[in-house]
Parts: sequence; structure tokens; C-alpha cells
Amino acid sequence: MVKKQHKVLSVILCLILTVSAMIVGTVSANAKTGDTVYVKLNNGWSDVYAYMWTEGAGNNQSWPGVEMTNVSDDVYAYNITGDFDMIIFNNGSGGNGNQTGNLSYPGNGKIYDLSKGSWSDYSGATVPTSPTTATNPTSATTPTVAPTTVPSGDTITVYLDNEAGWSSPNCYMWNSSTDNNKAWPGEAMTEIGDGIYMYTADKVYSSCIFNSGSNQTSDLSAKDGYIYNNKTNKWDVYDTSDIQITSFKADPGSGIYIDSDVVISTVANSKVGAEISYKFSVKDSTGAVTTISEFSSANSVTWTPSAAGNYTIIFDYKDTNGTTNTRSLDLTVKDDSELVKPIIKSIVPGNNSMIKVNSPVTVSVKAGGGHTGTNLLFYKYAVTDPNGNTNTPYYTLNNTYSFTPDTAGTYKVTVYVQGSDNSTVSKTYTYTATTGDVTNPTIVTQPTTATQPTTATQPTTVTQPTTVTQPTTVTQPTEPVYKIGDVDKNGVVNVGDVTYIQKYLASVSGFTTIDKTLADVDGDGRVTIKDATTIQINLSK
Repeated sequence: MVKKQHKVLSVILCLILTVSAMIVGTVSANAKTGDTVYVKLNNGWSDVYAYMWTEGAGNNQSWPGVEMTNVSDDVYAYNITGDFDMIIFNNGSGGNGNQTGNLSYPGNGKIYDLSKGSWSDYSGATVPTSPTTATNPTSATTPTVAPTTVPSGDTITVYLDNEAGWSSPNCYMWNSSTDNNKAWPGEAMTEIGDGIYMYTADKVYSSCIFNSGSNQTSDLSAKDGYIYNNKTNKWDVYDTSDIQITSFKADPGSGIYIDSDVVISTVANSKVGAEISYKFSVKDSTGAVTTISEFSSANSVTWTPSAAGNYTIIFDYKDTNGTTNTRSLDLTVKDDSELVKPIIKSIVPGNNSMIKVNSPVTVSVKAGGGHTGTNLLFYKYAVTDPNGNTNTPYYTLNNTYSFTPDTAGTYKVTVYVQGSDNSTVSKTYTYTATTGDVTNPTIVTQPTTATQPTTATQPTTVTQPTTVTQPTTVTQPTEPVYKIGDVDKNGVVNVGDVTYIQKYLASVSGFTTIDKTLADVDGDGRVTIKDATTIQINLSK
């Protein structure tokens, strides 16, 4: 009888252990900045993207996500920026055969086999090994995370938003195990007010760790001029401007090809209720800058690159009070002249456009790639009306398709483009049919001569001698009048002046002199950190 009880108990324990193992096996990890995820590209795709998100908490980038980087043979990597728990691998489009299902993030250093559809440990992974405590410098001095942002210039300044309430924060910075700013825990940071700490290194470092006693961050890529929040564990631009930039982006943000339409957009708010104007420019790899759209109320434009290469989109902001701000975004444009897979470059009308009931709508597609076999591209259009009814689409050589909405509501048009090797890409656009007048926003398109500076095409200033013969326009005062606080003498008092004072007080190379009549903001006859804090307080009003 006793033996039987033991057998029953053993069976119960086994069942409990099995269920526990199943539960543990289904728990997904949370990705964090600095993690790396890998994929084995062995299913016939030419490119692979990582789209990551947390339900209700945002994503790493608009679909299709971030293009992954080839690290060896058919292995691709993505260095994660943000905290996410779900991921989809895709080839830049979507739909059957073009993407995986919704995958739970398995943890740092894992690789997903696209052919097998399974995760495993990746032997070539470089897993970051941050110090477990602030008093253990061994792993802090052997960084393994490659930097995602390389600062420019001969110094680097980082900020810490001490929202977590650490005491006496330090900053440890390094390039290698033998090249660091100081032995662990680094150098003490300077408090500049409102729980914000600053540290300027006397040379450029690629990585850093903020720490204090038993608290510390993971290995971080050092970002010049950025502020790190030790509670949310996120970097952001250190910005005290009255113009607060909520977002600035390009759609698509990756997988861009020549003659593709890229929608550049931004969202900004004024802390003082002033009206904001937006200017969009693009800088090519030679440094030439072209204006896409001059200052206006339009916060969205379309840029159509005419050549492959690396570009920087420049977002400029100004308000009716004279406040300015700026952001930039790097994009890579590829050449599709030898691309085998088809790509969709643009669809007109644009996504989320208004269309009119009982009026014909013509969908026009600009596609590329498909350079294989006959080099022909085939098009198919599936239109779903507000009642869920869908037409029966067939492939055709026509890159346009017309339909007439017969009822108000939302229409979805899915465009398929297929190459002669049967590789297919698709995009779904949503339109709203209305019985009223249709007024879609005007999209400003980049000039075709995108790589030529606008000043080169304006000779009028050369042929007007009047500006030469009028000495009053030449003999401007040699000593302009600057506002108190404008220590860098650029004509405006902003956060740059705060940084200038801080670097002067820290005796940073290149900042050893200062105009004390401009820097003594609080009027106590000295230049101290209080003057920098006073500027910050004035900027926040």
C-alpha cells in the first residue's frame, strides 16, 4: 500500500514538473537597448527586416521595421534600440511568404532559422556583459556591444536625467579595455540643476556606463549631446527649447530605392503656444544641401531620390517668437537596376487619402526590380469595400487600375507586383470614400535636381551691382550687440550657451575663454554653474 502511494505521488510530481516546464518555455523575454537578435536568411529572401513592438507601447520603426545587417554568410543581425517583447522578420513587404508570424522575443544572442522556423543559441553572438554591481569593474572594462552612434568632434558630452534618484552619479566611458576615461567607476558627473547631470570627456569614446554605488546602466553606445533617463532606460536629445519635437521620421525608413516616394514627416509642439513652421532639406554624401520645402505650416513632404547613396534629412523648426530647433535623420538609397525581386516605389493616391463616392478612382503604381527572366512586372489589384466585399483580381501588365466607390466608408486596396520568377511583393493602402468634397493635403515633392545646391541655380545676386555700390550695406558694425547669456555669440540664447558655460567651467579644450559680460547671467560678478542654471530656467518659462 505504501509503495502504491509513492507511485501515485511520483506521477503527480512528474505532471507538475512537466506543466511547469511548459509554462517556463512559453515565457518570452523583454528586449532592451544593446541586445542583439540574429536571423539565418536561408529561405530565398534577398533582404530581411526586424519589426519589433510591445502591445500598446510602440515599435522600433514603422513597418517593415529596421533592415538587418549581414554579419557572416547568411546570418544577419539587428542591434536593438528600445524595450520590446515581440518580433516579426520580413523581406520588406508583408503577407504570405514575405514574413514570419508574431514571434515572442527569446532573449539576447538568439538566432531564428527562417527555413526551420525555430530559435536557437547563436555561437557567434557577442553578448554584452555589463557589471553586475558598480564595484565590479571587470566586465565594465571589456565592452562587447558595438556602438550604434559615433560622436563627432574631439570631445563628447553626455547627460543623465537622474529620475531614479541615484546619489553622486559617475560616468565610465571607453573605446577598448585599455582605452577609457578613468578606472571604474569613471568620473563624477556635474549636477546642472533639476536632477540633470553632465559629463564631458576630453576625447571621443564610443561606449559608456552611468553608475552610482550599487546602481548602474548596461553597456550603452555613447551619444554626444543626448540625455539618458536612468528610470526609463532611454536616450533622448537634450532639448530645453520651447519647440518640443515629438517625432520625426521617413516612411519607408529603410529599403529605399531610386525614384521611390519617401514621405518625410514630423510632429512638434510649442510649450508657449506659438505657431510653428517647418523646413525640410536633404544633404547628400558630398555635403551638398538641397531644400525640399521652405518654412511653411506643412509638416509633411515627399522626397524622391534620383540617385543611390547615403543621405541626411534635415528637419528645421521655427516659431513666431523666433525660437528655432533642428533634427536630422540618416537614410540609405539603393539602386534597383539589377534587383531580382520586385519592389513597390509609390502608389497614387497616397495612403489615407479621401476619395469621392460615385467618382472613378485610378490607382497608379510605380514599381521596380524584377530583373530576371523576361524582366516583366505583373500587377494585381484587390479592392475591399466597406461591407467586406472583395473583387476577383487577375494579374495584368497594367500599372494602373480604376474603380468607382459606390458607398461611403473605408476601402482597402491591396496592390500585388510579381516578377517573371513569381517572386511577389504587396502593399495595402486605405482610402476613405465620402459624399462631400475631397480635400487631400498637398504634398510637396523634391525637385528633380536633388543633388544640386539651390544657390547654384540663382545667379541673380551676381548680376546686381547695386549691392556693391552701396557702402551702407557693407559697413556693418564690427562689434554686434549680443544678449546677456549668448556666450557663443550666435545671435540666440539657447541650450548651446548652457553647454558652453559648463565646458568653460570644466576647462574643456577649446572652451578656455569666455566673454564674462555675457556669461554672468545672474549678475553676481562671477561665472559659475548658477549662470548656466539661470539660462535653463529662463528657457523653460
